[in-house]
Amino acid sequence: MPPSHTALSGDFHILIKSSTFQPLLLQLSRLENEIVHTLTTFPVLPEASSLVRNVTSVKIPCGYFSRGGQYYVLLKRQRTDRRRTADEDSEEEALEEEEEEEEEDAMIITRTVDVRWPMPQLSLTPEHVQTYPETPVTAILEFPEVVCPPVKDSPPAAIPEFWLELHYCGHSILTCDHYGQNVSNVQVLYSEQVRGFPGRRIITLRCELFGLAGHYVLMLRPTTPAPSIPHTAAYVKADWSDQFVFNVHARSIFPCDPHGGGITVLFQYPSCILATGDRVRLFARLRVDVASLAPPTTLEYVAEQRVTRGHHSVHFDCDLFSERYVEYCFVYVSKAITGAVADVRMDCVPTLPVSGST
Repeated sequence: MPPSHTALSGDFHILIKSSTFQPLLLQLSRLENEIVHTLTTFPVLPEASSLVRNVTSVKIPCGYFSRGGQYYVLLKRQRTDRRRTADEDSEEEALEEEEEEEEEDAMIITRTVDVRWPMPQLSLTPEHVQTYPETPVTAILEFPEVVCPPVKDSPPAAIPEFWLELHYCGHSILTCDHYGQNVSNVQVLYSEQVRGFPGRRIITLRCELFGLAGHYVLMLRPTTPAPSIPHTAAYVKADWSDQFVFNVHARSIFPCDPHGGGITVLFQYPSCILATGDRVRLFARLRVDVASLAPPTTLEYVAEQRVTRGHHSVHFDCDLFSERYVEYCFVYVSKAITGAVADVRMDCVPTLPVSGST
């Protein structure tokens, strides 16, 4: 018989050679947590043609090898029941029967099978997107070697469990590698339980999952970590969407009244941003202090307006502005489903008209 096998990859075939075929039993067991569990036992029934050649073949159905690990195939003589009368039930015959049973127990053959886990394949399409992508990101998970399901009424322990998870890694793909590490501090954007080995599963990842520029990893990890259990990952990179468009319709803040009693900011964004997550924030830059060597690079927060999906403008009243600042900067802030925020677009306007401008 083969020394190794891949779980659920097909039936397992055994060839038995014997000069005589007495009734035999075949038993399949699996080692789990240092305990041997019997999976099935069935009689070996050779065909007539096999008896002539002193060889017979036995097939263990594919579904019994539902997970990787160490398995045992045990072949032994099948005991025959004997009915005796009270007169025959003598001490001598009892001893003879005991000797026969000991001899039958000695006629046992055990072989070990190393069963490998089927290897998963995971892919993401496309691999390069913009934030809040218009084109859906599709994941495909499959186990190409798997051709059958586990046998019916398999115990829960016989069927492995995995989690398919999407993580945000940040601006370095190196931080995506969490295999064998404690991932409790990693924020999971999406998770789905996978039980057993699906032949092919297609998952569409929602566009709002990709709300920050950077690298993402979709990983398949076992519920119970173990070095021998397969895991895999696929990666996608997101850049800031070019659908974020941001304009301040003013050449200067003052005079403010001609702008309609304030400054209006116009913007566009991808269609699947969060309903009320984004903001437009207003910052003021201080005048230059000629006595100081530090340039006026510090912005002071003034106010903000919430962006409601479906609307494309916000208005900042004149009383928010003062001539003591040299300019005001309007910043479009995008919020992801994780709660993280990022400055996507900025437009700065001088407080007073530049000399010579109209």
